[in-house]
This record gives sequence, structure tokens and C-alpha cells, in this order.
Amino acid sequence: MIGWTLREATEADLPALLELHQDYHRELQAFGMPYDLKPDGLEEALRLRVRSRLILTAVAQGEDGSLAGFVVCSILRLANEYLCQGCGSVGYLNDLYVIPALRRQGLALELTGMAEDWLREREIPTMQLQVLQNNPAAHRYWQRAGMGPVGTLYDKKLVK
Repeated sequence: MIGWTLREATEADLPALLELHQDYHRELQAFGMPYDLKPDGLEEALRLRVRSRLILTAVAQGEDGSLAGFVVCSILRLANEYLCQGCGSVGYLNDLYVIPALRRQGLALELTGMAEDWLREREIPTMQLQVLQNNPAAHRYWQRAGMGPVGTLYDKKLVK
């Protein structure tokens, strides 16, 4: 991506990453995500992700030092009775975000590719993710990126 460097995030990125993640979460809520952010929990969660060997937290950084987006991808261990393509783990793309002004320029594909490469290097054969039902642009993106639906997540409010 011209003008942008893709790299693993560091703790120095946390203030900017925190702002990007909050913007990302607001967008997800507009598409119907039922979860709220804990006011005091996000920064520590991001810090733990940046430090973890089982989680890739990568950013797209501009020549001016600003961050344009991020990807978070983790390795999930399956229950002992399951294998996925012969492996006891799957890759899970937790989050992908590019600031609105820079979308549709290939940056999301670059970040996605970085996550896929990270998983391949660790011999993880499958990457999974969830997409909100009411986000048709995300569905189109992931289908163009080679992903396909395998199920539907249902939600029911039990307490009013």
C-alpha cells in the first residue's frame, strides 16, 4: 500500500489504537452489534492483545505517523474432540477497521492479507470471523476476500 506501512502494533500505538477501536465500535453498534464497551476495559484489553504471542494486532501507519486502520487476529484452540482441516486450532479474525476516508483503496485487503500470512506462518489452516447481519458492505467485502458463510449466530434478549 503506497504511503502506508503495515506493521505489528506496539504499546506506543495504544492511544491512537484506542481511538480507532472506539470509532470502529460505534460503527458496529450502528449495524446492530449488541455489545457495549466497558469504559475502563478497552485500553487494558488492547494492551494485552498487543503483548500476546497468540494474537496479531497490526496497524496501517501513514508516512506522517498516523494510524489509518488495524486488524486483530487470534489463534483459538478447538475443544479436544474437534479438528478443522486436521488441526486443533483455527484462526479468528476478531477485528478489521479502516478509517472511512481511506476505504475502498485496498488497505483492508492488505491488513487481511497480513492476518492470513501470520496464521499461515503458524500453520493454522483456517480463518474464521463473524459479520453482523445488517452490514451488507462487510458481507460483500468478505465474500470478495474469499470467505463464505457457514452459519448464523442468533441472539435473544432474556432480561429487559
